Amino acid sequence: MTIIELNGINASIYASYMGEDMAENLGREFYRGFVVKSDEDGSFAAGVVWEYRNVGDEESTESVIKWIRIADADAAEPLFQAYSEKIREYPVVRSRFVIPVKDGKTEREALKKAGFTAKLTEGDSIIVSLAELLKMPLAKKRKLPEQIGTINELTLRSFKRGITKCVMAGKKGLCEDLIYLPMSWFEADVSCFAKKEDLICGYLLFHKLPSGMISIQLMVALGEDYQQNLIGMMRKFIFAMEENYPTDTKILLNRHNQASLQLTEKLLPRGFGIPVYAGEREEQS
Repeated sequence: MTIIELNGINASIYASYMGEDMAENLGREFYRGFVVKSDEDGSFAAGVVWEYRNVGDEESTESVIKWIRIADADAAEPLFQAYSEKIREYPVVRSRFVIPVKDGKTEREALKKAGFTAKLTEGDSIIVSLAELLKMPLAKKRKLPEQIGTINELTLRSFKRGITKCVMAGKKGLCEDLIYLPMSWFEADVSCFAKKEDLICGYLLFHKLPSGMISIQLMVALGEDYQQNLIGMMRKFIFAMEENYPTDTKILLNRHNQASLQLTEKLLPRGFGIPVYAGEREEQS
């Protein structure tokens, strides 16, 4: 078995296994991955992609496995050995995984054998269409507050100041590498901001995945008007989507913090997260 470390250059070779949306992440600041190839014919045998979280906090640094595939059961052991050695670079105190149920029983069993707990649960992600969002009562009132806009109205300097403010407040959303991401990584026509006295006090940022799905990345509002700003940014997002995308466009919402959880429960009370296998194991530094 041959171990290959994934990066932004070679990840595209294995995109057919992990999906183009996941392959896009390799090369980002805190994403890592390995592929195991058969020595006999060079075929794909296994692979894993993970993201480091809470980097800089030695007591809570985690690795979150985002994708894993075991095509050859004999490849699981060298895959996890390479993984265990690699995560010492920070070091990681805990590994977690969240993988869609569709990724299969084989992967779950391999994780359990490697020392992870594993259970079937409701994931944080909900997929909805733009048509569904346009039917919500939230979208009926068309007038928007003046302090809400889309980020294509901002200068790069103003945008970066707002990002720095979020990071300093510990608000990174789904992007551990938020401070490193260029403004162009976000979908400027539909990602939103809130401001107060010309200073950014909230972001609702989205990224367009290679598959075409629009994925939420950051939902944060600071200050006493945070609730109104969250709702205002969501309304602005829906209207901006209506102007720029067909109504069958899929939107990936992730209930990644208390604000996004409360808002999605209010807007989509019958929304059910994608079924996932989830679990964890403690790591030795």
